[in-house]
Amino acid sequence: MQIIPIIALSSIFVWLLIPLRQRKTRFFLFFLTLGLLDPIAVILRIILHLNVEIAHLFGSILLLYLALLEISTKLKLWLVLLLATTALIVMFYSFNSIIILQLIVHFIILIYFLKILVLYYSENRKLLLFHLFLFAYEFSLLLKFFVVFHELEIGPAYHYLTTGFQILIGIFFLIFNESNSLKISI
Repeated sequence: MQIIPIIALSSIFVWLLIPLRQRKTRFFLFFLTLGLLDPIAVILRIILHLNVEIAHLFGSILLLYLALLEISTKLKLWLVLLLATTALIVMFYSFNSIIILQLIVHFIILIYFLKILVLYYSENRKLLLFHLFLFAYEFSLLLKFFVVFHELEIGPAYHYLTTGFQILIGIFFLIFNESNSLKISI
């Protein structure tokens, strides 16, 4: 068996298990959506012949809504509505811009996770590895989209290399959640 299908199936398997470990935490819905995103995208591709990138785009917008934990529901709904409308326009008029919109959505999530990381550190003078791994996961997604957008030659290889890295991050999330994560004094 080739390594690419093994990486893809391992990623789906690991990320489907993570919500079980993150149950009853404030990030449960985020991880549940993240875990279901790839299987749903594959099912939509098989049944409706929908482009996987479209499913991931709308899934990413949902992830944004779920990631912005301490922001008012009204503001989150307006942001999601704006991004969903933009996604529909991009989908029909400029399909190649889907990756740019993905970059924007995940950049907002990355900044929010950085805020969580910095606030926790400023309050406790310790770095919570869970927050660092959330940040690392989003950063790896941003790099993946950026490389695929700019470097088509190395994009597919980098995609699977990054997916392998994300599997390792997923294994961390299978072991630790926010309440029992390791803390590092800096």
